[in-house]
Amino acid sequence: MPDPSRRAFALGLAACAGLAGVGLAARPASQLVVIGGGPAGAAAALALRRANPRAEVLLVERDPARLAATDTDPAAARFSPPRSGASLARLTAAGIGVMLDDVMQIDWSAARAELFSGRRIAFDALFLAPGTAARNEAIAGLDAHARHAWPAAWGNPREARRLAAQLAALPAAGHVVLRLPPAGLGHPEAALGRALALAQYLTAQRPAARLTVLDADPISALAPAFAKSAAERGILRQVTWVTAADGAGLRGVDARRGLLDTEAGLIRADVVNFVPPQQAGTIAVTAGLVDDSGWCPCDAGGRSARRHGAVILGDARKGAKRTLAAALASATRIG
Repeated sequence: MPDPSRRAFALGLAACAGLAGVGLAARPASQLVVIGGGPAGAAAALALRRANPRAEVLLVERDPARLAATDTDPAAARFSPPRSGASLARLTAAGIGVMLDDVMQIDWSAARAELFSGRRIAFDALFLAPGTAARNEAIAGLDAHARHAWPAAWGNPREARRLAAQLAALPAAGHVVLRLPPAGLGHPEAALGRALALAQYLTAQRPAARLTVLDADPISALAPAFAKSAAERGILRQVTWVTAADGAGLRGVDARRGLLDTEAGLIRADVVNFVPPQQAGTIAVTAGLVDDSGWCPCDAGGRSARRHGAVILGDARKGAKRTLAAALASATRIG
């Protein structure tokens, strides 16, 4: 006898199949739920709304700032996560229900999501744009204090503001260190953008300051890309770029003293932008959607290889390019 929850999933997915330009039949479905209001999640909610005018589309996002019309802190904007491109007003005007809450668990057998507030929402089809989250690293001294003192500012607006404040207080001849994870455990495009943003800031605001990039890739494709983009933007400052082959690997850190013990020697810094390796966001892990790689295996349409009926959007996909363009494109290929 067919599993009723799987049948509900199948019916819901049939309602939104082929969003990339093949006949979008508008079939009724009780509720299509999108988890995550970043670029991919918001774009998917709008696409589902257009393709299924008789369905109820609900977007769940835990951070209301992601759906704000504009950035409230221009100084931190260069270090903030990409905006969704769809404000709360735009989403609601399109007929999309928006719930500001955090999904804690997914009950697959009951086709129901359990929220931080204690509420529960049923779904006929579930689309997850969980983004990424930091992996734990076994580095001596990398404790809660170090992670606070050396903000990643990687998808976290509060950390972006903290990093911006630290840079504003940087001594004239200070030293900034940017630590980047391996390309397969991060966002290469965003990593390049971060290095350029820091270099551009120092060129304009602290021309006597230094920037060192610790790149965990043995042979980095980012270093030549950085040099090319810096030249095109007129960023003329010298940047020390250290790859894993050159000794960028960390043996220990002491955030209180501003020290990084690398395989190439000890580095002292005034500001450290410490970006850890990444994996799929917490709800993807909790919901059993990741494999040993830490990412969500799925087919080209985003259908999960681990949970029948779940569709994965954006950076959490295994093998995703993890660029803004790729995240947005994933929202047009769902189903």
